[in-house]
Amino acid sequence: MAASSDGYLFYRTAAGKDVSVTTSFVATGATGVTLITVTGSTRRLNIQRITLAPTTFAAGNLTFGEVSSGSGVFGVLAQPAAVYTPTGAALQYGGNQLPCIDFGPKGWPLAAGANLFMVRSATGSAAGLIIEAYETTSGAVAMGTTN
Repeated sequence: MAASSDGYLFYRTAAGKDVSVTTSFVATGATGVTLITVTGSTRRLNIQRITLAPTTFAAGNLTFGEVSSGSGVFGVLAQPAAVYTPTGAALQYGGNQLPCIDFGPKGWPLAAGANLFMVRSATGSAAGLIIEAYETTSGAVAMGTTN
């Protein structure tokens, strides 16, 4: 019952293979890193949600895409320059939420065989990342194989 009560969890467990990760980074330059690697060329990553939890602040962006060259970009998270303290209406409406890209329970499908890649633009920032994702097959699967 738990898997059907949360659409995100349903897709990660019943519709695909859960490949969610929690990781952290320190940006020492504008470099990139592979965050999730698919298990085969006929597999497809579906990114549901990416949440940023900054620990050291420096203005810049985290750019998420399918390949290390920076092409295939599907999302950008702005890294805050300083701790945000909501006031007034922002405080009333929950203005201190963590920066997040949310594609919903079905997620954003990457190309078959593509890995999730992130490029950092801010030097000196540090943060935790929570990436909710699942992997599915992108087409027909031969009987008796594990692709």
